[in-house]
Amino acid sequence: MKKPIFLAFLIYILDQLSKFAISHFLRYDSSIPIIKSFAFFNIVKVQNTGIAFSLLQNKNFIFMVLVFCFLIVLIIWLYKNRLKISSLQKYAFCFVIAGGFGNLTDRLFRGAVIDFLDFGINALRWPSFNIADSAVCIGAFLIVLDIYISSRRK
Repeated sequence: MKKPIFLAFLIYILDQLSKFAISHFLRYDSSIPIIKSFAFFNIVKVQNTGIAFSLLQNKNFIFMVLVFCFLIVLIIWLYKNRLKISSLQKYAFCFVIAGGFGNLTDRLFRGAVIDFLDFGINALRWPSFNIADSAVCIGAFLIVLDIYISSRRK
């Protein structure tokens, strides 16, 4: 279990360092084009007090409580089941935990989640996101993958 925990810690640190840099060196609602053709990839600075895709804005406290409770339950469950679950599940849940703690840290200390990765083509943009969001999505994908692999074995 040491390697997944180390990876989770590494993801959390990378997430927080990137958000620190964005917070201190970029103005709110500004944009730095990285891949300029069709404005494909930009670094931006936006704040999100809602959930994914900026839904349910200005509910920061509610999401702090929900995420905190979810993470505590997940950590307890993971600890109790650490000998029963696959390596893939351990890594998947550590991705989810790292991302959850990354965004929870933002909500607690910055008052909102800092998003800065902006992809799209011209005006067609995917909602901005961050490393923690990516970690949660990767973890969710790995969980689904593990379910699929497990079902194929049976």
